Formats: sequence, C-alpha cells, structure tokens
Amino acid sequence: EAEKEEPLYCFCQQVSYGEMVACDGENCPYEWFHMECVGLDAPPKGAWYCQACSTE
Repeated sequence: EAEKEEPLYCFCQQVSYGEMVACDGENCPYEWFHMECVGLDAPPKGAWYCQACSTE
C-alpha cells in the first residue's frame, strides 16, 4: 500500500507536527519550522526569520 508522500519541513526535514512557525524570509528554502527545532515555546509576535534568513 503506497503512502502519500508528505511534504517535509524545517531544518530537520520531518513532516508537519505540533505547532509550526512560518519564516517571513522571502526566499526561505524551508518556510515552515517545528517550534521545538527553532527553540520557541510560544508563537512569535510579528515577523519571524529562521537562522538561514536572519543571517542574510
């Protein structure tokens, strides 16, 4: 039985689970992140940029 390919997100390249946060970087290669992976315990207020985009 073929499983549907779920899109992978975040630096960890896992499927979507739990609370996710979106990067506001225009050319972000990941776009969505697991909050645990980026060290957040609450959704950020306002714009948020992942490590890759904030170093640009």
